[in-house]
Amino acid sequence: MTAPSHEMWPRSKATKTGPGDLPAPVKKEDLTLDPDMAHPQLEISKDGKEVRCGSFTKNVSSSPRRFDTANCVVAHQSFSAGQHYWEVSVGRKPRWNLGVVSDRAERRGRLIQTKSWLPWSDDLFCTEGYWLIGYNKQKAGKPYWAFDTNPMPFDCSSHPETIGVYLDYTDGEVTFYNADDPGNLTPLYSFYNADFRSAPVYPVFDPCWHDNGGNEQPLKIM
Repeated sequence: MTAPSHEMWPRSKATKTGPGDLPAPVKKEDLTLDPDMAHPQLEISKDGKEVRCGSFTKNVSSSPRRFDTANCVVAHQSFSAGQHYWEVSVGRKPRWNLGVVSDRAERRGRLIQTKSWLPWSDDLFCTEGYWLIGYNKQKAGKPYWAFDTNPMPFDCSSHPETIGVYLDYTDGEVTFYNADDPGNLTPLYSFYNADFRSAPVYPVFDPCWHDNGGNEQPLKIM
């Protein structure tokens, strides 16, 4: 694997699906996680770059902006204009979700739910104001999903360990990349015409539950 790069993005060999040309170069964002917004069971590293699910629920201050049910945390940084890019190491975690969330979106209650009482149902819906992709190893044949208000599976045979997230706030685009090779980004999934409704959006990270130690690996901001 090519060594990580902090140069301007996208690199010359990057490819992108959908309408239009490659976006103009964008410097990779230096993000840090906001512990005051984190679900009480999450553990965040001192440098604010890693988050994992712990084994117990901490006693934390209550806030309508803190996640209380979805195992999520947002970055300190928010965006309300321009183009932005960041990378997240997901490693070999068996479950994770990440993307962006509107400042107007609800953070209390469950994030992703099923319309059916059947626990294996794919009839899912997501809280409005989120644009995410996720991986769940237990969903045989369809482990990768894109989540907005109408979740759907998508094909991904490469099983990337580093995910790049590109946000074009002005054009309402959120595109996710396989960033294992920083010199040759390959697109995984794009949301176009996302309606941010003039509200700031935050990078959001969901390491999912620790599953009795089976999913304790962290998400890492690169």
